[in-house]
Amino acid sequence: MGKREDILNSALKLFLEKGFSGTSIDEITRLAGISKGSFYTYFSSKEGLLSEVIRLFLEEVSRQFEVILENKKGKPLELLEAFFELNLNLAKEYASNIFTIVREVSFAPIQTREKLTLSFSRLIEEKLREFIATLKGSCDESDIIILLGAVINFWVRFIFNEKVPTIKELSRRVWFGLSNGLV
Repeated sequence: MGKREDILNSALKLFLEKGFSGTSIDEITRLAGISKGSFYTYFSSKEGLLSEVIRLFLEEVSRQFEVILENKKGKPLELLEAFFELNLNLAKEYASNIFTIVREVSFAPIQTREKLTLSFSRLIEEKLREFIATLKGSCDESDIIILLGAVINFWVRFIFNEKVPTIKELSRRVWFGLSNGLV
């Protein structure tokens, strides 16, 4: 593993343990076993490092998402089921980490927070747009709101141990909402 990966892994570990604001660049470089100068060879700031940590996580989720699209092409209900299954698995594995990172982004300097929020919300919307277009051939803003709302609600209910519909039922309801009743 290279220095850049060592920095990313050390930062993620410390951000999750101590929070973004509670973690210094000195601590990251110490844990990574590198000099402070080496840190700045790879990242311009701690905020830039946080942005990269989040981007890499979203890239990994995106790769898993692409596998779903390739394996289930042309079968909307199966695609939706696989999509919600992926979200369930992500919620089981990463929910606390994601909430920690979201909380930490909220404590980042306002300029960094706005940049991160805008870039990641655009990335999420872009992926949802691609997914919905695969499902039904087109996508508008209402479609994104429906699917994003369902996903957020699904996550919140899962995290707080509230009753959620089965993935099959949720997929059917979302599909019939997105397709305006088309089968």
